[in-house]
Amino acid sequence: MDTRPQQSTNRDRVQLVYLNEQIKAPNIIIVDEEGKNVGTFPRRRALEIAQEKWLDLVQIRYDHENMVSTAKMVDYGKFQYQKSKDEKEKKKTQKPKVLKEIKLNYAIGENDLALKIKKAKEFLVEKHNVKFSIKLKGREKIYTAKAVEKLVNIKNQLLDVGKAQYETPKQEAHGYSIILFSK
Repeated sequence: MDTRPQQSTNRDRVQLVYLNEQIKAPNIIIVDEEGKNVGTFPRRRALEIAQEKWLDLVQIRYDHENMVSTAKMVDYGKFQYQKSKDEKEKKKTQKPKVLKEIKLNYAIGENDLALKIKKAKEFLVEKHNVKFSIKLKGREKIYTAKAVEKLVNIKNQLLDVGKAQYETPKQEAHGYSIILFSK
């Protein structure tokens, strides 16, 4: 029998899973498949109990101070299958946050700006983050004050549905931008 810990692989992290003989704690708290506490047993007796029921002990946690391991008594194959199934289900229900970008000109008209703000409100209500950016090219760089003022005005109009990371817009290579996060 292989005595090395099993690797439970996730795309993000690798987690070591200790089974049966790999659990080295002198005392083991056994939890059955339904989550009920069976009791605390010496290591050898806990392994015998699991073996009698044709099940595996899977270490859930280890208490370093008391040198006690908590192990779940399950069929390891079914345990791995259920765990991967639960993780897939959890990923399905998670909705990724998306950054929507709205590009403006420093001299945008009031009606056009109102439309962009209305669209940004919709994005923020849908729990998306919104980035407003104003690019300044060539001689337009003399209008940096107007661009910053425009972005601050947008931020203030959207305070009820979004919050900005910084009070003032961030200077970029060719302009300014501000990111609003949904509340």
